[in-house]
Amino acid sequence: MSKTTETLHLLGASNLTISDGGELSGYSQGDGSHMLGKSITLNSTDWEAISVRDNDGSFADNDGSQRLNGDQAFDGKKYADDSKFEAEYGMVVQDPDGNTYTLLGFNINEGGKGASYATVEGLAFVGDSFPPAGVPLKVIKAYEGPSEAYADMATPACFTAGCRIATPDGLVPVEALRAGDRVGTADHGTQEIRWIAHSHLTGAVLRDHCEFRPILVRKDALGPGCPDRDIRLSPQHRVLIGDERAQLLFGEPEVFVPVKKLVNGTSILRDDRAPDVAYFHLLLERHEVIWSDGMASESYLPEEAELLMQGQGITLPAPIRRQTVAMARPCISDKRTSLLRLAA
Repeated sequence: MSKTTETLHLLGASNLTISDGGELSGYSQGDGSHMLGKSITLNSTDWEAISVRDNDGSFADNDGSQRLNGDQAFDGKKYADDSKFEAEYGMVVQDPDGNTYTLLGFNINEGGKGASYATVEGLAFVGDSFPPAGVPLKVIKAYEGPSEAYADMATPACFTAGCRIATPDGLVPVEALRAGDRVGTADHGTQEIRWIAHSHLTGAVLRDHCEFRPILVRKDALGPGCPDRDIRLSPQHRVLIGDERAQLLFGEPEVFVPVKKLVNGTSILRDDRAPDVAYFHLLLERHEVIWSDGMASESYLPEEAELLMQGQGITLPAPIRRQTVAMARPCISDKRTSLLRLAA
């Protein structure tokens, strides 16, 4: 089977605090049982991208085909091309609000003596969003032999260039907005943009990494005028479902759902023809419902931005720093989202 190139967004062990002086490394075993009952705190949201070659589409334990794709640096250390890379164990963690997340402890095996699980270099994240930073995440389950599809691993969420954001002055392309501009929100009137960030992915990157390709949402895909023209979002970007399906399927008047969970191959689909893409983050004082081209979706989560900004030498505005962030709407990202496609 031919190998493909995949990218994972990871957090190194130096950016974690583990209760009781714990460490990710397993020492005498690789099933993660030494982490049970401990709490992990993410001290950064500065995810590091690692490029991997693999032949089966899954990030797994005991898979000799998973190799670093070129010389790379991670968490301050350099690793050689073709170093073995594997998921050693999985953990389910719970945040203070009761939300659960799946994490994978991984190893970059440079050869030599000793078991690979004796050095676990950091964490990979499964699902449609990253866990919150700065809060204790209690390990409630640990297991050996994880295997997760690369397509199901977490990546940052954002708008693409060309999306028009609703402002007091009308619709403005996201790439034309600046910190200090104001946008409309569903719950708190017009709000000031506190910070904007963007990244550009070339056609070569998109060809090699299908998980980064934007999701095309066609005009009227979620209802008349929603959106009012074709738009593109990053796969993890959450859009608002506020019709009878939200109440019927989830018992909520409105819910956020990652747009990739709504892909149906016709009105919502992965854009495999995009020549390149520019992704934009919009940070407001709190997590908000905002509009782009007639469709409601989310602003950037403040807690995900704070430490990333600090890493760039930027100070987050005082009212936002260290706040306990409330999601603007309940977020649904599990298997129940398949019901939305069936109910469409």
